Amino acid sequence: MRARTLRVFCTTLCVLLVAATPGRWSVVYLSWEEARSVLEHFREQLPAELRSSEPDATSAWDAWVRARDAEIRARVTAGEEESLVNLVLFGTSFTNQRRVTPADLLAGNPAGATDEAAREAGRQFGLLLRARMDDFLRALAQPEGNERLAIARRLLQAKGFDVTVPETHDAIRRYLLAVFVRISQQQAHYAELLATARALEEPTQQFIERSQLFRDRGLSVDTSLVPNFAVQESLAELRDRGLLAPHSVQRVTVLGPGLDFADKQTAYDFYPLQSLQPVAVVDSLRRLGLAAAGGVDVVTLDINPQVNAHLTQAKQAARRGRPYTIQLPRDPQVRWNPDFIAYWRSFGDQVGVPATPARVPPALAGLQIRAVRVQPEVVARIEPVDLNIVVQRLALDANREGFDLIVATNILVYYDAFEQGLALANLTRMLRPGGLLLSNNAVPEVPGMGIRSVGYRTTVYSDRPDDGDHIVWYQKIASRNER
Repeated sequence: MRARTLRVFCTTLCVLLVAATPGRWSVVYLSWEEARSVLEHFREQLPAELRSSEPDATSAWDAWVRARDAEIRARVTAGEEESLVNLVLFGTSFTNQRRVTPADLLAGNPAGATDEAAREAGRQFGLLLRARMDDFLRALAQPEGNERLAIARRLLQAKGFDVTVPETHDAIRRYLLAVFVRISQQQAHYAELLATARALEEPTQQFIERSQLFRDRGLSVDTSLVPNFAVQESLAELRDRGLLAPHSVQRVTVLGPGLDFADKQTAYDFYPLQSLQPVAVVDSLRRLGLAAAGGVDVVTLDINPQVNAHLTQAKQAARRGRPYTIQLPRDPQVRWNPDFIAYWRSFGDQVGVPATPARVPPALAGLQIRAVRVQPEVVARIEPVDLNIVVQRLALDANREGFDLIVATNILVYYDAFEQGLALANLTRMLRPGGLLLSNNAVPEVPGMGIRSVGYRTTVYSDRPDDGDHIVWYQKIASRNER
């Protein structure tokens, strides 16, 4: 009994100590001097504004980074619009209509209406979409208790729509249809780019091309569990190869933690919003014996206000001793890799305890789900920071405060090679000497930057085509001394 009382006391003390520590990170723009090696490497590909003579280079750079910061942040809205359409198409929290299927989406493509049967299928899809939109608009009028609907309502209001006025509903429907058409056209374009990349003879070049696939796309907020399995697989191999020592990881950055809002592959909305990767990394580090004895501090970097607000609220709740519950759905119709199933079954056992999962709606009957109640002291050590990794970094002394590990999955794919190079410059300056960056995108290794790839691991999730990730490992050269 005394031992249990002591554990409770220690847990409470840990939460209070973390709560007493204010956010200590300041954000600065990458300077011209810090970006110089990237600018020289991409001299032939620079934006026109950066091709000035050297005496004017610094002022031109300062103007460009601030303008580019605003342009990148503006892409957040386009990503949120995509999530909004996914919610309308697949959500179950606001309607009893059936979910849209891949066959419906194919029927909704006018180019496929080559005969009467195809036209009838397209008409049925239109009726289904109209019915789901009607239910969605009715639910928006009373979004209480539904975080996703509340966010959707705010997004539509920011676009100038008053969802409470029925007379505006036709305009909202036209807006949603326009976004749906835009997304459909983008997906067709990405399919063409992907086919072009696959046609390349050199596998490395294929991976490089695929690593920039979404460079013109809106910045998506959505996330899922599967990349975290690939991260754990890589961490295990890094440990086995001696690149990560036992109990050596104390400071971690998660780039673009995201929110499980309405992912285009699943779009489950029957449980509250959640952010998976900050918790998943700690869970894996503990499972593999890599977490420092004093625990793991996680800094998340994101420019999406919804993500930062969610993590800030979770952290504040953890300071008050409230746990953070994560829902883990799994589609049994997918032939998952057995190792992934084992990961799904064990997820969270290092950072929490089993919890009662959310009730699966009838439309998703058969879906398997489990839940984990994460310990408050784990979430209380997460520090969300608003930061644009292409042009900004944390101001820190890499030798004393640098991160042991940075995880960046499904983030750098939204930028071209030049911007990936700038992002890598920022990430490098935040790593401690010898620290590691894990990314499922290939990024350019610029000479003189002080970081190099040291290997990779391929993880397959299921037997579906291209359902897997290559996690590349980049290590900061230990001899590099920078501030």
